[in-house]
Amino acid sequence: CPTRCAYCSFVSFATKRLLSMIPEYVDRLIADLDIVFSVIKERGLTLSTGYIGGGTPTTLSAGQLKRIFGKISENVDIDSLDEYTCEAGRPDTITEEKVMCAIDSGVTRMSINPQTLNDSVLSGIGRNHTSEDFFKAYDIARRCGIKYINTDLIAGLPGDSYRSFSKSVDTILKLRPENLTIHTFCIKK
Repeated sequence: CPTRCAYCSFVSFATKRLLSMIPEYVDRLIADLDIVFSVIKERGLTLSTGYIGGGTPTTLSAGQLKRIFGKISENVDIDSLDEYTCEAGRPDTITEEKVMCAIDSGVTRMSINPQTLNDSVLSGIGRNHTSEDFFKAYDIARRCGIKYINTDLIAGLPGDSYRSFSKSVDTILKLRPENLTIHTFCIKK
């Protein structure tokens, strides 16, 4: 992720030194995918869904995403998948180029996660985007042709009230995403 959310319980770091290791990370991920796909083939298995996520894959450049999507396409009949998702959890990482790279690779579902549309809460939890950034990212995904859009909200974030959270839900519903996921705020150790 480009920054670490104040509530995040995942092992993640957002330092310049570690972010500089992304090219090597992508190389190793490609090598891991080779191993996973060889096991899948050896066992005669097929995939029904694909999910690129758990964090913010769209932190990667379009070229890096293209390498990962390309490795998947080499090994999976993309047209046979019931769903192919790319999590684009941080609206400030979404560009038209990255969305088109995903679409060209067969991605049918994208998750764009504002968590809240209350800008002061976003700032307080360490997210570097605003609600306006979310609307721009959502618009890019729609205009580019993402078939299914998911958005995540978190109820009970520090500083969010019932009224402002309700406003976030109502505003998201007006956008008519195909999926809306609501999580409850929970700090994990």
